[in-house]
Amino acid sequence: MQDTSTNYRYYTAEPLTNDQLRTLAPSIFAERPWAEMSDRYTFIPTIRIVEEMRKEGLVPYFAKQTISPVEGRTPFAMHMIRFRDTSQRGQKLVVGDLYPEVTLINSHDGGASYRLMAALLRAACMNGLMVSDSEFAAIHVMHRGNVTPVLEASFQVIEQFPKIMGEVGEFQRIDLRRDQQLALAESALELKYDERDDGSLACPITADAVLMPRRSDDSKPTLWNTYNVVQENLMKGGQRGVIIGANHRTRRVKTRPVKAIATDVKLNKALWTLTAKMAELVGAPTAA
Repeated sequence: MQDTSTNYRYYTAEPLTNDQLRTLAPSIFAERPWAEMSDRYTFIPTIRIVEEMRKEGLVPYFAKQTISPVEGRTPFAMHMIRFRDTSQRGQKLVVGDLYPEVTLINSHDGGASYRLMAALLRAACMNGLMVSDSEFAAIHVMHRGNVTPVLEASFQVIEQFPKIMGEVGEFQRIDLRRDQQLALAESALELKYDERDDGSLACPITADAVLMPRRSDDSKPTLWNTYNVVQENLMKGGQRGVIIGANHRTRRVKTRPVKAIATDVKLNKALWTLTAKMAELVGAPTAA
């Protein structure tokens, strides 16, 4: 069976060229939709959107795509591209820096309409944070044969950045007690792992493990650091844990990274919302 996860990930310090995009996410260059699409589907090659966004000063730094288990579908499958403003082009990525990005998700197999979301690249770990809750909602654009609505949606996302950075500032000013950190981590684990029939969580690691920072700069127990530590550990995986099987035997495992685009987006969005709710609960409302 083919790997159904997203196996292409790539961030660069310089904008991606078309050759690099083609290597990372070939479905960006599809010249027609998947054969199973109806006649009502209006096809726009994603590369056309990329070229128009480049003209407006938004350039791609990241791309990946999904590998479909259905034969012949992968060349049209879901893909994700993250764009950054050219005013940041050539800047050195310094530990601790945040770069606002516009995330575009699309497919040519009916798996997704054009979806645009605000995102942040955290240079400390080259980790992409997805910013999307009730306030910073994703913008969906139907396939209607016109590039303009996609570009307009991109500009709407960019307009959210000052408010998002204000919210980040609030997260940075909030200190959490250990029990509050654990509550956030436990809730985050429930977002990634399913429940067993007996109601327990099918999770190989504890909340304490999820709160283990990978760098000393993340040790201070602010809400922002806690969010980043939890997000990085859940998204990148690699932590050692134990699974208890149906026969009650234990098995040592490593947690898996999140690769599928849909899971990436869903988990990232939920983590941001969870963090914003925690900010409200501890009595320090986020920026208005």
